[in-house]
Amino acid sequence: MIRGRRKVFVDVAMIILLVGCLGASAGAQTNGARTLAGSTRSTKQLELGRVYGERGDWRKAERELRDYRNAHPDSVDGIVLHAESLIQIGQPFDAALELQKFLQSHPDAVRPLELHASLSSEFLRDVPLAQLELKKVTRLAPRDARAWKELAQMYIDQEDMKSACEALQSAENVTPQDPVVVASLGYVDGETGKSEKAAAQFEKALRLAKTSPRDSALVHMLYGRFLLENGKPETSIEAFDAVLKVDEHYAQAYYWRARAYQQLANVAAAEADALQSIRLDPTAKEAPLLLVGLYRREGKAEKAQEYADMVTRLSDEKEAQQVKGRKLRDDLGEAERLLLTGNFAEATTRYESIAAALPTYYEAYFDLGMCYAQTGRGAEAEAAFRKYLGFQPVSSDGRAALGILLLSEGKGTEAVPELEQAIQIDPTLIEARKALAMEYLRESQPKSAIAILQSQSKVPDKDLQLIAAQAYLQNGQFPAALRSVERALVIAPGDPQSLEMKEQILVQQREGLPKAHSQIWTYGLEPLRLKV
Repeated sequence: MIRGRRKVFVDVAMIILLVGCLGASAGAQTNGARTLAGSTRSTKQLELGRVYGERGDWRKAERELRDYRNAHPDSVDGIVLHAESLIQIGQPFDAALELQKFLQSHPDAVRPLELHASLSSEFLRDVPLAQLELKKVTRLAPRDARAWKELAQMYIDQEDMKSACEALQSAENVTPQDPVVVASLGYVDGETGKSEKAAAQFEKALRLAKTSPRDSALVHMLYGRFLLENGKPETSIEAFDAVLKVDEHYAQAYYWRARAYQQLANVAAAEADALQSIRLDPTAKEAPLLLVGLYRREGKAEKAQEYADMVTRLSDEKEAQQVKGRKLRDDLGEAERLLLTGNFAEATTRYESIAAALPTYYEAYFDLGMCYAQTGRGAEAEAAFRKYLGFQPVSSDGRAALGILLLSEGKGTEAVPELEQAIQIDPTLIEARKALAMEYLRESQPKSAIAILQSQSKVPDKDLQLIAAQAYLQNGQFPAALRSVERALVIAPGDPQSLEMKEQILVQQREGLPKAHSQIWTYGLEPLRLKV
């Protein structure tokens, strides 16, 4: 998601040249950091997003949080809550890319790192990456029990009980009364042959979990697996029943109870639970595998083949998901690098690939717009910026980028309202003010140019001061024009452009030329360009 704050940079004479005064071409390449402009917007969207999320209205939550993210790109709360809302509405890859981009500029942000690790494991199917990220979290925040627990679960899934035990002991040091941590230690003890110690741990965990239904379900789940794997299927069923009493939609509880019934040769009950597990979680292949074994033993070849095909399909889908996740992650990382190093043509290919695979990932459209603009593909750049603004209509940087692009295409009438909106959204956008003022000057509206720049007259920006001088000059206000040029020279002593403009103002003042004879001076400055 985002390298700090994004801003569209404008060189001083860019607009003059791109609107045709000197006939320069658009799309010149530059370098620089793309940042998001500051915002004074309130935190209303954040609170609304929280409220909608608590109500389960995640689509409304996502819209509010998207607006908040636009105004507060560095907010940890904003990125975490928005990513969560994207996950809830079925866009986990969007959430993963948004977090990946955010972490490029905030590499030590614990909560985003933790959430990205969960996505890496569950949706990107990249467990090694998830483990690396969780290890980093535990280094940054050694008292983050949740990170230790998630890391331990990964080790358990890999049957690395030694590492799991070490992670759980670290979690226990932080939260010694956490029933899930205690139960997990019990499960690990059971897996390593320490049955008596495991039983004591589970007894303690069950006692601690009595006041928390959610913890109780997880503890009973672990306890049921421990009992089943230690040859006590009947008792394990009671534990799984306790899980389902708390959460009747817990797919894994049905699957493990099916395994218990299978051990007890209760085929009908095992089949029913396995089917229910599939209904609740059609992406998991454990329950279909169990049914394949059941049906083969029952001589039901057609049924066995049906679920064998399901297992194959799920394996293929998992592999495709891994490939998609890895390609999206690699494309974004490489696209960002190419964009920052000025390799716009190559970056375009990467961003196009991301947009094609994930058309809801709106950040790609802004970056595509920048790349298209830098490679002379104005119509495509305009379409990309408009697509981005369809997702982010109150984006000051989006409006400013589109406005500057439209100026470069000679569409001043369309550009002005975009730049005006950009400034209205974020009054601190100096570059948008400069661009708008230059367009006003081109249209011979010096008073409008002066009005748009006056509030920023003390800003230590040489180019702004020169544009202001041009506006005053065009309006016949020679003393004000000279003051602006003097400010430019304080900022950049000896600047040849400022000195030349000062000489021209003095000549016009001395000769008493009417303002109709004034002109917009360019002094050989570079064309206007969007910097990334």
